[in-house]
Amino acid sequence: MKLLSFILLLFFLSSNGQSYTTEWYNMDNGLPQNSIKDIVKDQYGFIWLSMEGRVLRYDGSNFVQYKDFKLKNLSFGDFYGNIKKDSIAVFNTSETKVLLISRRKPEVIPANNESEPGSAKEKRYKRIIKNNITVRYVSDYIDSYFVRLDTGSYYFEDNNIVYVDRKSKKKTELITGFPCSRLNKLFVHGEHIFIGDPANKRMLQLYKGKLSVIEVPSMYNDPETKIYWQQITGQVFLINHGKIYRSHFSEGNLQLTYLLEYKEIDKEISGAMLYDEDSNKLYIGSSINGLKILSLSDFSVSRKNLPYQDEVCYAAIPYGSNSILTQEGIRYYHNQSERIYKAPQSYDKRYIFQDDSGNLIYRENNSIHVRYKNTGFTKYDSITFNRKEIDGLYKSGGLYMASVLSGNQAYLYIFNHDRFKEIQKVIPCKDNIDAVFRYNEDLLYLGSSNGIYVFSFTQNRMIKQIGKNLPVKQIIRTKDGNIWFTTYNRGIYLLKDQSAVKVPTDKNDFLANAHYILEDRNSNLWISSDNGLFRINKNILLQYMKHPKGAITYYRYSKKNGFLNNEFNGSANPCAHALDDGQFVFPSMAGFVFFYPEKVRTYYPRANDVYLERAKIKGKMVELKNRLFLECGYKDAELYIDVPYYADWENIYLQAKLLDGEDSQWIDIRSDKIFRLTNVEPGKYTLLVRFLSSENGKFVYKSFPVEVEAYFYQTLMFKILVTGVIIFILIIIIQTRTNFLRVKNKVLRNTLIHKDKELQETNTKLKNESDYQKKLVESISHDITTPVKFIALLSQELTQSGDIRTQKKYFDSIYKTSEQLYKFTLSLKEYTELYKQENSTEEEYLIYDLIETKKLLFEEIAAQKNTFIYNFCDHHLKTKVNKNILLVVFHNIIDNAVKNTSDGDIIITSACTGTHLEICIADTGNGMSDEQREYYSGLFRKREHEHLIFKNYGLGLHMVVQLVMKINSKMAFHKNTPKGTIIKIFIKYDKKNTNCR
Repeated sequence: MKLLSFILLLFFLSSNGQSYTTEWYNMDNGLPQNSIKDIVKDQYGFIWLSMEGRVLRYDGSNFVQYKDFKLKNLSFGDFYGNIKKDSIAVFNTSETKVLLISRRKPEVIPANNESEPGSAKEKRYKRIIKNNITVRYVSDYIDSYFVRLDTGSYYFEDNNIVYVDRKSKKKTELITGFPCSRLNKLFVHGEHIFIGDPANKRMLQLYKGKLSVIEVPSMYNDPETKIYWQQITGQVFLINHGKIYRSHFSEGNLQLTYLLEYKEIDKEISGAMLYDEDSNKLYIGSSINGLKILSLSDFSVSRKNLPYQDEVCYAAIPYGSNSILTQEGIRYYHNQSERIYKAPQSYDKRYIFQDDSGNLIYRENNSIHVRYKNTGFTKYDSITFNRKEIDGLYKSGGLYMASVLSGNQAYLYIFNHDRFKEIQKVIPCKDNIDAVFRYNEDLLYLGSSNGIYVFSFTQNRMIKQIGKNLPVKQIIRTKDGNIWFTTYNRGIYLLKDQSAVKVPTDKNDFLANAHYILEDRNSNLWISSDNGLFRINKNILLQYMKHPKGAITYYRYSKKNGFLNNEFNGSANPCAHALDDGQFVFPSMAGFVFFYPEKVRTYYPRANDVYLERAKIKGKMVELKNRLFLECGYKDAELYIDVPYYADWENIYLQAKLLDGEDSQWIDIRSDKIFRLTNVEPGKYTLLVRFLSSENGKFVYKSFPVEVEAYFYQTLMFKILVTGVIIFILIIIIQTRTNFLRVKNKVLRNTLIHKDKELQETNTKLKNESDYQKKLVESISHDITTPVKFIALLSQELTQSGDIRTQKKYFDSIYKTSEQLYKFTLSLKEYTELYKQENSTEEEYLIYDLIETKKLLFEEIAAQKNTFIYNFCDHHLKTKVNKNILLVVFHNIIDNAVKNTSDGDIIITSACTGTHLEICIADTGNGMSDEQREYYSGLFRKREHEHLIFKNYGLGLHMVVQLVMKINSKMAFHKNTPKGTIIKIFIKYDKKNTNCR
C-alpha cells in the first residue's frame, strides 16, 4: 500500500483544488483601516462592511465611506435586521440610537429597546446574531445569551436552555447542564437551531421549543471544525484545515457543499464571512488584515510543476475523454497532471498529432519524430529531409502533411498516409505555409502570410487566392459549415462567397491577434487571444455582420476569472481541444486552461441596478434625488454612477452621454464609474446611461435630468431682453439713419431739381449758344462777304480799266479795304467768343475810336455807292463795356446801312442821357419796313421771357440784338425822314463802365 502511494506520488506531478483568484484590500489600497467587524449584502446588491467608527459600501470597484454620525459610541459591531425588508442595522447595545442602513445609505434612528420576556431586569443579556471563530462565550459578566427567531426566543442561562414562545410568551425549559462554552458550535437555518456536540458525536436540533438529536455528516462534529454563522444573511460555513464548506438544511437534513481550500484562513482570524452566489465570490473580513475577496473560478489551470521547466504550453492531443497529452509525455487533467513517458523538455512544442495507430507524430530538431504507442511511447524514429527545413506538421481530412522550406521556396509535402518516408505529392507555394485545412475531397486550403491559397487536386494547381495580404494563423470550420480564419494582428475573418469578410473586433481590439475558435453546444464561440478568452454567440455575431446595427459585445475572461496568465497561444497545431467529456482546453503561457463551456457563467447587473444618487460639486459630496442641479459658475462636477457589479466591469460596456444635440457621443465609463461634466453650457439636459445586462447584447438605458443654472445674463429672458434692446437700438439707429437719409435725400432731390433746372438752363443756354455760334459763323461770313465782294468787284474793274489814274484809285481802295479786312480778321478769335466774354473790362476806351475803326472798314465800299459815312461821336466819350461786343454791334449796323444806302449819307452820333449812353446810326437808304422795326423793338420788350422766338428777318441783326441784351442794353428802331432808318443803341449808364459828360 505504501509502495502504491509512492508510485502515485511520482506519477501525479500536481494536484489542484478549486481554482480561485484573490483580491486583497487593506489600508494600503482603499480601506481606511484593517479591522472589519461584519459583512452583509443588501437587497440592492451593495456589500456593506462594519468597521470602527464607520461603515463602508462596496460596489465591486469602489468603496464609499460613511462616518461622522451623531453617536456617542462609534464602536460598530455586527449587522442584524432583515435584508428583504431593506432594514439592516449595526449592532450597538450601549446606544439609545442605532445606525440603520436602508435605501442604500445609513442614517441614525432611535433604538427599539424591548425588554426580554420572562427575564429579570437586573440580568445582563447579550443577543447572539453571529457565531465565528473569534467569539468567546463567558458567564462572568453576561447572565444570559439569547437567539431571537420569528417563532420565539431561546435563552442560554444558568447552564440551561429556555424557550419563550413569541405569541403565548410561554416559557419551556428544554435542557439542563448546558454550559455556555458550547455555544461556539451553534448555528441557525431558518427556525432551526443546531448545536454541535463533538464529544458525543451528535447534533442537537431546537425547533419551536422542541429538542431533538439528528444524524449529520461527520464534518459537523469534527473537533477541528470551526463554524461561522450570520443570522442576517442566513449563511453557515464550516472550516476544517483550510477547507471551506457551506452548510444547507433541506428536507430535514444537513448537507455540505465544498467551496474551496484556502489554507490561510486559519491564520487570518476571520471575523466575518459572506458568500455571494450571484458573483461566485467569498468575502473574508479579518480583524487585522482587512478584506480578502476569493473569486471562485469556473476555469481550471493545469500545470506540470517540474523544476527548472517553464509552463508555456502549445500543441497537445486529446488523450482519453478528459485529458490531453503533450510530446513531453505530460498528461494534463483539469486539476492535475502526470507523466506518461519520460522525455526531455521540448523546445519545439508547436506541432503534434496521432496517426491511425495512435502513434505520436511531432517535430523535434528539424525532424519528424514518430513515438510508438505499442512501446508505451518509449521508442521513436526520426525522419529528416536533406537540406530542407521542416516548418510545420498537419493532419486534416485524412491527409498527413508537412510544410517544408528549401531556400526561399515553400512546399507542402503530402505523405502516403502514415508512411512519412513516402512523399505522395509536393505542392509548391509562393509564401510560407502556416495553416493547412482540407475543405473537401478536391480542395485544400493553404493558409500563408499572403492569404489563403486554394489548391485543386483534380486540376493539380492553385485555382484561387483568398484574403490577399492577410497573414493567416488558423483556419476553422464551425458546425454550420462556415469557414473562419484568424490572422497575425489583423483580426478574424469569415469566408463568404469565396471572399474574406472582416469580423468586428472587441472594443479594446484584443481580438486583432486572435488564435483559435471553438463552438459549444449553445452556439457560443470561444476565442483565445493574446489578451484573454472571449465568448460570443455565433448567431448574434452573424446577424450583426449581416445587419450592423447597434454595438457588438464580446464577453472577456481574464486572470480575474482564474487564469494564471491572460496570454493564450495559437501559432501551433492543434491549439485548442474539445474533449469527449465536454471540456474545452486552450494552451496558455502558464499551463492549459480547462473548463466546461456550459458551466462557465457570465455576470451582468440586473436591469434596475444603476443608481444616480451622488455627485461631487466644488469638491463637496452631495446627495441627489431626482436630478442634478449645477449652480451658475460651476467649473466641473462629477456624477457617480453606482452599479453593484463584481466581475470585470468592461464586460458590461458601461457608457454615458449628455444629450445636447444629435452628435452626442457615448463615453466609456472607467472603473471609478464617474461621469464628469466640464464647462457645460447653461440649460436643461438629459444624461443617458446604458450598460449590458444579458448575453443577448441588448442594453439597458436609464436617463437622468441635468440642469445647469445660468447667470442672469445667460437666461432666456435676459437674452430676449438684450435682443429686444439691441433690436430697439437698431430700429432707432435705422430710423435715425432713415430720417437722416430721408432729409439728405430730400436735399439731394431738391439739389437734383435745382441742378436739373440749372442743367436745363445750361442746356438751353448751350443750345442757344450753339445756335448763336452757328449764326455767329454765318454772321462772320456775312460780315466778311461785303468787304471781300467789294475787293472782288474792284479787282474786276481794275482788270477792265486801262486808265492809270483809275487803276491807282482802284488799287488804293483795294488796299484800304484789305487793310481794314485784315484788322477785322485779327479780332475774329475774340469775335467767336463774344458770348463767353465778360460784359465789361478793366481797360477804358473811346467810343469814337470804335466807330472810326468800322468807318474805315466800310468807307471805301460806301464811297463806291456814292455814300458818305460821318462819325460825329464825342471824342472824349469813354466806356468799359466789352470792346469786341460793341465792335460786332457797330460792324453789323454800319454794314447793313452801307448795303442799303446809295447816293446818301450815314451819320453816327453819340449822346449821354441821365441813364444811358446813346449811340445813333442814321442812314438815308432803303430803310426797314414798319413790321421789321416793330419786330426788333419788341424783342427787347420780351427779354424777360425764357425763350425768344426769332423770325427769319436776317441773321446779323438777330445776333446784334442778343449781344446788346448781353450787355444789359437796348436798341430802338425808327424811320428816318425822308427815307432810311435810325437805329439807336442805349448802353446802360454805369459809372464803372461809362464816362459821360
